[in-house]
Amino acid sequence: NYRSSKNRNIIWLILDTLFQREYFNKLKNKEEIKELTDSTLIDGEGRKWALHYYNYWDGRPIKLEELKKRKDHTLIIYEKMINFIKSNNLTDDQDTYIIQLGSSSGRDIEFFLKTFPKLNYISTDINDEILDFQKEKYNYSNLKYFKCYAEDIDECINHFKISDKNIILFSSGSLQYVNQFFLEEFFSKIKNYKNLNLFISEPISLLFIDNSNLISDNRGNISFNHHYDKYAKNSNFNIIENQVVRPYSIDDKQHGQTGHFDLQVSN
Repeated sequence: NYRSSKNRNIIWLILDTLFQREYFNKLKNKEEIKELTDSTLIDGEGRKWALHYYNYWDGRPIKLEELKKRKDHTLIIYEKMINFIKSNNLTDDQDTYIIQLGSSSGRDIEFFLKTFPKLNYISTDINDEILDFQKEKYNYSNLKYFKCYAEDIDECINHFKISDKNIILFSSGSLQYVNQFFLEEFFSKIKNYKNLNLFISEPISLLFIDNSNLISDNRGNISFNHHYDKYAKNSNFNIIENQVVRPYSIDDKQHGQTGHFDLQVSN
């Protein structure tokens, strides 16, 4: 419960940083990595974070007008996906499936469902508390749920038997929590689906973007900086758009070095 604790201080910050850099990031065992990651969302933590993001809009569904007023970074991925769906005449296509990786509050899925009510939706997350929270809040016949990690997204696709359908896969702030070994596995798996388009919007350290030659690095709180475009290139994806957005003033002490990595790729 470190991330949600109100009693965090410099000692906890140092301990958390050392733990991630000197232990967590060096783990090779897949099951141990997953066990530690999962432990940050148990005993009520998963539901707590889902509720936190659910209430971010004061209990109201997300609307583009509100995103524009708040200059919210998610506006970019929303507009890209909307333009993609409309420009490819998929608005009423019942063979199109929108899948979110790490759906948390479910607000993103709800936004697209209300925008394109005739499409199919699958909400995925690694935590039962989060998915149970969503099931309490949303009741749509074209919205399904599936528990899985990003690197196991093929299990979700196979479960619903949609490998030959139009798949729009997106992540907004979730792939940052995927270890680099699993991120590589994720890209290699989704490459197997011919009609798949991926949209990514993830927070990233500008210091990492501007100064590091690494493909991935520690970011803190079990999160990572990734050069998502390099993973896509290594899996031979077609990169449609790739940009790093710098929304904050460099004088902003809290967010000045935080950017957002936006990527759109297709097979």
